[in-house]
Amino acid sequence: MKLITSAIELAIMWIVIPILLFGGAPFSSPVAITVIASVIIAGSLLLSVYSALVVFYWSGRLPTTSFGPETTVQSGPYRFVRHPFNAGFILFLFGMGFLCGDYWRVLYVSVIGALAVIYSLLQEYLTSKRVTGYSEYKEKLPFMIPKAGKQIPFDKSTSIPWQFIVASFVVKLVILFILPSKVKNTKVLRDRRPFVIALAHQTHFDGPLIFYSTWRYIRFVATAIYVDRLGLLGWLAVIPVRRYAVDTSAIRQMLSTIRQGVPLGIAPEAARSWDGRPLHTKKEIWKLFRMLKIPIIPVKFFGVQRLWPRWSKTFSIGTSTVEFGNPIEADDPQLEEKVMNFLGKEDPTFKLPYRNYKHIEKLIWRCPSCGAIASIKSFRSGFSCSSCGKSWTKPTVNEVIQLHDKIMPGNMGLSFPIEDEVVFNGKSVKAKMYEDHAIIGDYRLDYNVIKNSSIEKSIEPVFGIGSEMVSFVSTTSALKWQEIVDFQIKFRLKRENYHTDLWG
Repeated sequence: MKLITSAIELAIMWIVIPILLFGGAPFSSPVAITVIASVIIAGSLLLSVYSALVVFYWSGRLPTTSFGPETTVQSGPYRFVRHPFNAGFILFLFGMGFLCGDYWRVLYVSVIGALAVIYSLLQEYLTSKRVTGYSEYKEKLPFMIPKAGKQIPFDKSTSIPWQFIVASFVVKLVILFILPSKVKNTKVLRDRRPFVIALAHQTHFDGPLIFYSTWRYIRFVATAIYVDRLGLLGWLAVIPVRRYAVDTSAIRQMLSTIRQGVPLGIAPEAARSWDGRPLHTKKEIWKLFRMLKIPIIPVKFFGVQRLWPRWSKTFSIGTSTVEFGNPIEADDPQLEEKVMNFLGKEDPTFKLPYRNYKHIEKLIWRCPSCGAIASIKSFRSGFSCSSCGKSWTKPTVNEVIQLHDKIMPGNMGLSFPIEDEVVFNGKSVKAKMYEDHAIIGDYRLDYNVIKNSSIEKSIEPVFGIGSEMVSFVSTTSALKWQEIVDFQIKFRLKRENYHTDLWG
């Protein structure tokens, strides 16, 4: 009912009043006045629309008396004045008054403008009674006209970047056309308290699908190396987390964000899956979830793995489903089990073939039949082995998972050394993997000093050694390096405390 009343308020402001004021007007102003009035109209519309979007993304409500926000909005134009939406409306009416050519109507506009000011004061009165902290906000900012030195500093924890709102709209349109998606159980997002969206990270579609599924401001958490390389992620208020260290700066940003009631988006596995199955999650993630003391909402994507798997360089157009789970409280003793059970739900599309098998040799890095390394040649409808001649035509996602399992170290024997061509420190060099170390050009990498491993950009194996990282680009398969080295550390060197995404 409040939403209907709010829509009526907006219709009266932006449709009924302008028609009553300017219906039948000649609109015959001189060119100079027409240009100035048009600029005022365009600017005022932009100001009001932007202000309304900021209120909606921040609070899920609208800048009206009947459906106003229940929290203090101090983002976007609300960092400079308390009533930018209504200020835009008044400017719009004056712009129309000058544009119409009948300047007596400007007197009527002045009366309506005065009523809009009274309307804004009524909004302030009602807001002060229901919103904690609004009185302090009033003391900081002017009413409708900005003043030098009177503004709230920009902070991504309290302010929505305009790039986030623009990106949200663009992503919704793009997804609508290339990945039309069904969204289930969005009612769990209506609660305005902060929560963590825990997503099963399979493809590059994951983040955009969250944008597509909700109209809320969400701060995602991502690896710092990606945020540093992709400036757009910084504009979207992504919180960068440094790998291989306790990042206190990132934790402070998370705590500051949830204090403002803003949700966080976190992939518990901290990496994209290569074959669509959930990876093993570090214990530190569950400690973080419990420390944040806010509900966890798991989200599962169905249908995306076969459209844009991590090993592929291209995506295919198709359909998907986004399903949100029910909130799980952070102090639930079965938190980990409940989250991972939801993220591990069976995907019916795994019974279907991939749309394209080009570059699957990044995943199937040796022949599942003869075991030859780097012998797989991929094409659009499947792949084959150049060593034994065995071929696979349109295997399903589940069948590819089985083939991947078959070639994993421990399931199929390895003969050392294993050779590769890599780019290390900007130079193309030979590399060899042995049972307890690797030689990369002139560099010796001993497995017993490796603390952790990851893969960046799907081509760059990264091995953490103390506070340093050893990284290079594999010309065959980065996953091959991680799977072999991690297996040797975990099971041959018997480092039981060594965490790997692959074996826990």
